[in-house]
Amino acid sequence: MYKWGIAGTGRIAHAMAKTLTAMDDASIAAVSSNDSDRAARFAGEYRIAAAVTDQAAIAECDVDAVYVANTNEKHMEVTLACLDAGIPVLCEKPLAIAADDAGAMIERARTNNVFLMEAMWMVFQPAFLQLRKLLVDGVIGTPTHVTADFGFPAEPSAGSRLFDPAQGGGGLLDLGIYPLTFAIEVLGAPAAVAAVGVPTATGVDAQMGAAIRHVGGGISTISSSVLADTSVAAVVSGPEGRIMVNSPFHHSQLLTLHRGGDVVESWDVSYEGSGYRFEVAEVHRCIAAGEIESPMRPLDDTLEVMHWLDVIGAQIS
Repeated sequence: MYKWGIAGTGRIAHAMAKTLTAMDDASIAAVSSNDSDRAARFAGEYRIAAAVTDQAAIAECDVDAVYVANTNEKHMEVTLACLDAGIPVLCEKPLAIAADDAGAMIERARTNNVFLMEAMWMVFQPAFLQLRKLLVDGVIGTPTHVTADFGFPAEPSAGSRLFDPAQGGGGLLDLGIYPLTFAIEVLGAPAAVAAVGVPTATGVDAQMGAAIRHVGGGISTISSSVLADTSVAAVVSGPEGRIMVNSPFHHSQLLTLHRGGDVVESWDVSYEGSGYRFEVAEVHRCIAAGEIESPMRPLDDTLEVMHWLDVIGAQIS
């Protein structure tokens, strides 16, 4: 049984708490929040013994791993505190608000010989694993083109982290990271990117579109939006067809193979229960095996994405 700590009490923290409480090999031993009332309510809801009001103090609790789920600008502080305490960390994406910060976190994990993984749950999904297999099997030949988008209309309410520059807000870091990661996972490292964006009234990005040339010669087009209800789908194309990763592509339940105008095959990759359990299972496996990085989400891959988030962010700012 792995005892988890959760740093943060927002929506994603609640989702992970529900996931952990439903797993046979996990429990929640501690929660932290800068708001004592929120910490107490969260602890009461999930029957958590320890609730601390300094988020970084989660590193002082009796836990086997910590899920860092606070706002983006706090990821680095809490993660470093845990790594210095020898506690394995699953840190919500983005790992940090800048590539330099992410690099420092990764260096600390490696120096301390402590497990660290970005919670990019997409790459652990059955749909993504099936996509990998289909590409390895050459179902569409060598993939040369990817399109992916992620958008939904968000309400710019007062204090919303998505619209707050101080909290690392904006569509790029929260939504754009998915299509960017997807494109890099399929086509490899980028060589060049050209991006455009539209800002919100608060100065963070509302919409982003980018065309990417990858080192291997592939091309991807990606977008994110906090204004539009987009398809949230991805398509991987090659000379022998295209694979549609149906919406929502980051935890799709269905893949379809298209050739010309026809759907020639499909793969049902649906499941019941929480989709976050797959990344938790990988954390448990790595800890048991004494691994400080997951081969399914290597830290160098995370850092590659962070670098190009910086590049795109600079172009659209």
